[in-house]
Amino acid sequence: MTDLALTGVAEAWAAAQRSRRKPLAPSTVETYCDAWRSFALWAQREGRRTVADIRATDLGAWIESLTDLADGTVLTYGHGALAICKFLADRGCLQCDLALVRLHLRDALPRAYASRAPDVPDLRRLVSFYDGELPPVEPGRRGERDRLNRLRNAALLHTLFSTGARISEVLSLNVDDVLTDDGSVAPRAFVVGKGQRRRAIFLRDHAQRAIARYLTVRRTAFPHAEALFISHGPRGAGGRLGRIAAWSIVTDAASAIASQVEREGRTREARALRTVTPHTFRHFVATWLLNEGVQLSEVSAILGHANTRITEQYYARHTDERLQELHDQFAPDPESL
Repeated sequence: MTDLALTGVAEAWAAAQRSRRKPLAPSTVETYCDAWRSFALWAQREGRRTVADIRATDLGAWIESLTDLADGTVLTYGHGALAICKFLADRGCLQCDLALVRLHLRDALPRAYASRAPDVPDLRRLVSFYDGELPPVEPGRRGERDRLNRLRNAALLHTLFSTGARISEVLSLNVDDVLTDDGSVAPRAFVVGKGQRRRAIFLRDHAQRAIARYLTVRRTAFPHAEALFISHGPRGAGGRLGRIAAWSIVTDAASAIASQVEREGRTREARALRTVTPHTFRHFVATWLLNEGVQLSEVSAILGHANTRITEQYYARHTDERLQELHDQFAPDPESL
């Protein structure tokens, strides 16, 4: 495998994962493969072609080149690429010392607290980015596709905002999962999350309306499409929307809102918006619910965590406004004697 092209390593690792008794979740495998493909493209530009060409400093240098990605994404990519390097080392294919690879990578990774969710901007303005009046349909298939894309994008953002679900869970939804017997959009659907745990996710009125609007217009062009969120072409028309496309839908909207906010003089908020990914909606929903006084166990159930300890470690912090409200309400008053 030392002469294996770097671009073929991800597929070999993914195949090995599928043969394990307890493989990683499909979404994790896909993300780690994306990370390796990113590394392979960087390595090719540096003159590396095969596994034997990998140097101990390469992963660290590649990580330092990822200046356009959020810290959380960079950390995930680093862990993914290292996992695949370990796979190569275990098979005697990695020519450099894995311990040195790990050392250089650790020095390059952002100093983020993996056990705490990042602070998130207010997403209430972002969620309606694709809403509003639709432009008139231009003649030809492209005009129809643009119209469908906008409706789908709006429905995706509203679903993420309403449910706090993982992007893999949202993209796994089928049309039948969200419709009632009379054809209307249901207030809840069921997904299978990490650990193959099945749970309900909740679609509030705004999400139901966005989904219904999308499906009504889509029904003519794609009457037999099974997935809720699909590609409208030109490639893969009618197939389930992929993670990369979903990320672009979210990050393009967040970047546009960030530019508007920056023009209004709110540079700090603009910087935060430029780090938004689909997972940021999950952080926002969890933090919002906790600060509104929802019980930790209930938030844990909504998120689909295995236990409340995960929720507490990752999300149990409060805004200054919430702490001020609690302090004003419960702190001792010297005049109350």
